[in-house]
Amino acid sequence: MTAVPASSPARLSARQLAWSVADRFVLLGVDVGFAAGSLTVLWGDNGAGKSSLLDLLSGLRVPTRGEVLLDGVPVGDVHPAVLARRLARLGHKPGAFLDLTAHENVKLLASLCYSTPTDAAVQECLDRVGLDRRDQTRVVRGFSRGMMQRTALARLLLTGADVWLLDEPSTGLDAAGSRTLGLLLAEARQRGAAVVVATHDFSWLPTPDRWLQVRGGLLVEAQP
Repeated sequence: MTAVPASSPARLSARQLAWSVADRFVLLGVDVGFAAGSLTVLWGDNGAGKSSLLDLLSGLRVPTRGEVLLDGVPVGDVHPAVLARRLARLGHKPGAFLDLTAHENVKLLASLCYSTPTDAAVQECLDRVGLDRRDQTRVVRGFSRGMMQRTALARLLLTGADVWLLDEPSTGLDAAGSRTLGLLLAEARQRGAAVVVATHDFSWLPTPDRWLQVRGGLLVEAQP
């Protein structure tokens, strides 16, 4: 078992979290909390379980044992509309609808999270992530990987969620995009969001509050 408490009351936490595949435990006995206004970096070898942990924390996977809590309430007991508004998960794949424009993608996926943003709000988020106005109304099938990632980041911004769970969010971004991403994380932390980032690239990160290594199924305080 490993216990990694937050330094202040946790917005998102896990108790005795375990997950197994084919009778092999990928994660075992994880206790962790992520406080409001904090930035936590998850790191570790490929296959260590970083993405699996983010899936468990977001409710996308059901743990073999243990539970995940949002402000002390098990995520399974939180209404889906509330969970979708409060907890945002950005995977390492953009998850875009290829035959829709960037603007349509952001607006549609916001509606799937029980939100009804205005066109102006969608445009503002796409502007903030640095996607050119001409590209905002283009079908994303022809986008580069970095442009896809900017579109995904605009979706994240639009949620206004107070928990961000990000898996390799700098994938495909150029230097300017990575700087923008770092600023967005700093802003989210300043407004009180709990931000958790799994990454192998530390060059763009604002100074985190904690470094947690996923190693041997455990979560331990350690810097790379």
